[in-house]
Amino acid sequence: MRPVIGITCSYAVSVTEGTLHISERNEIGLGYIRAVEYAGGAPLVLPHVQDSECIDRYVGLLDGLLLTGGVDVDPLLYGQEPHAEIGSVDRSRDEMELELTRKALDGDVPIFAICRGIQVLNVAAGGTLYQDIAAEIPQSTLRHSQKGAGWYASHTVDIQPDSLLHRIIGGITTRTNSFHHQAVRDLGKGFIATAQAKDSVIEAIESPTHRFALGVQYHPELMWERHPDARSLFTAFVKAAMANGI
Repeated sequence: MRPVIGITCSYAVSVTEGTLHISERNEIGLGYIRAVEYAGGAPLVLPHVQDSECIDRYVGLLDGLLLTGGVDVDPLLYGQEPHAEIGSVDRSRDEMELELTRKALDGDVPIFAICRGIQVLNVAAGGTLYQDIAAEIPQSTLRHSQKGAGWYASHTVDIQPDSLLHRIIGGITTRTNSFHHQAVRDLGKGFIATAQAKDSVIEAIESPTHRFALGVQYHPELMWERHPDARSLFTAFVKAAMANGI
């Protein structure tokens, strides 16, 4: 039986031109859904809620949790004032996802976190973020927000030997896409950095004390159809979730 993979989503609002009609919705890129389905999971999109009982119910239903990309995490949630270069934030989404992530960690539910997701995972564990790489890591020489297509692997990532990521990828380097201006700063409790870009920006974190709690700063959901390394991340995650559901 396919394990149920909960997938977080974004908030969007639009106003129909010439009318007073305002549309609020939750939405998710199809790449996440298709990658989970391909890997053997049953994708379940998790709409934004505020009630803790709903979040508890989510956790009880899930065999795995996929934290997706999106806007910046509110820096007040990790003890910082907003930097001049911070982007949009969504406090309601932050609060829901942080509670959801902490409860998933407490229950040892397998977690795979992508881009914003790695940042949520790190903050949920007590870590902090660089709010803007260009402003706060001046020695960085890489473009972390590429101009190429989403599937294009624009830079190299070095992977720590004997890490979960190393076992999944099967090597100590890979190439990734890049669409972010923030990054992990101080690691959350129990997490270690297991991949870095050539400018030392953290590209992956994981928890050795959980069965599967892995975050990557890039977007494998845009790459999995063309890149085996990206595809293997979803396969390993769903496999871990399948064991959770037995």
